[in-house]
Amino acid sequence: MSTFGILFKAAIPAAILSCTLIAQTTIAPAGNNVRLVSTIGVDRSVYFPGEEAVLTLTARNAGSAALEVASPFSAFGCFELSRLSPMGSMVPLFPRPVCPLRLVEPAGAKMVLGPGEESRVTVSGDDLWPGSSGSTVPGTAGYYQIAGVSGASAVFRIAMPRLEAAAAVRIHDITYNDPATGREVRLPAYMHAFSLRWNNQSYLCVALSPSLRDKAVATDSAGNVTAVGVPYRRLATLPGPVASLEGTANAQDNLAITWANTRGTSQIVLVAGNQQSGASDAVQVGLESAFERLSSADTLQLSAKVAGAVNRTVSWSVALAPGAPAGAQAGAVTATGVYTAPAGITRPYAAIVTAQSEADPSRSAVGVVALQPRNQNTLATAAGGGLTFVAKSPATASSSPGQQ
Repeated sequence: MSTFGILFKAAIPAAILSCTLIAQTTIAPAGNNVRLVSTIGVDRSVYFPGEEAVLTLTARNAGSAALEVASPFSAFGCFELSRLSPMGSMVPLFPRPVCPLRLVEPAGAKMVLGPGEESRVTVSGDDLWPGSSGSTVPGTAGYYQIAGVSGASAVFRIAMPRLEAAAAVRIHDITYNDPATGREVRLPAYMHAFSLRWNNQSYLCVALSPSLRDKAVATDSAGNVTAVGVPYRRLATLPGPVASLEGTANAQDNLAITWANTRGTSQIVLVAGNQQSGASDAVQVGLESAFERLSSADTLQLSAKVAGAVNRTVSWSVALAPGAPAGAQAGAVTATGVYTAPAGITRPYAAIVTAQSEADPSRSAVGVVALQPRNQNTLATAAGGGLTFVAKSPATASSSPGQQ
């Protein structure tokens, strides 16, 4: 199957997340980069195996004067990939960073950002995951991290949905001339549509490009999706479980997909054959650091950055990560993003903190807090670039709105 391409460590040159306002001087453009507020945003907090993924890198001038900077999206952007272990630590997946060719810009490229102005670049999964043939996520369930040497980072989850129904729709053959023989070669092509069931909801999914395969979705013995051979996108959330699904294509290879629910009610949707990736101007949410380590009763100030919206308010919530021991507590987070670890931690596990945009509730960012027993010989320190310890105080809520 194609594997995922947005898990990586973004080495945005000299960009850090915390912004210090300094009077404009004759600092070289590269020196000005440390004054940018940079975030990494993913278009979903939960992906399915093989699903298309889109990463957005944002650099914002939070100061009151214009800044000339070296492009933060240059060829220096390389990424390291990691996955959350059952013990609450992030384990690198590859020995070397992945350097996406799509981020290459001319050496010495510069830009000027006005006060409050932000610049973005959107990256799909192509060339970002070793062995990848498309902008898709891997098929192993769990939490994954994108963490930058600059401090910019993101975390998301891969969930394993159940396949409800699938259809391979025959479209026009793929043709080409064989250079060896000079003859035209014709290969049968298909577009794929399928319904996935997860978390008590059904999702209609459609492939983004033609395939030579007449079957795209692989499942285990329980019917859970383990791999999808083509990049795809969730087209719609369906009102109930799907019993059957079929599709037809017109002369322009546009699809008409019909599905029926378990009560026999059928519906139809039309899909353009030319699917486009998600827009880069959507609201994006990023955490200043998406992975931190804390001990029992430690307190931490979380900070979320919202790009693409005037309203930068987020709502905070916290939950246990998979693999937490029986009886474990997730801790609590206040309206202002102050997280308090639970007391009496006896073994390592992780909690997942979510910051949800109030401007667009479909957009959120998640972070991992690795919790560990307090040990006098071990000092829990902040691992990222933007989270800082604060004086201990009781949290007032486990889920509440906050402004960052």
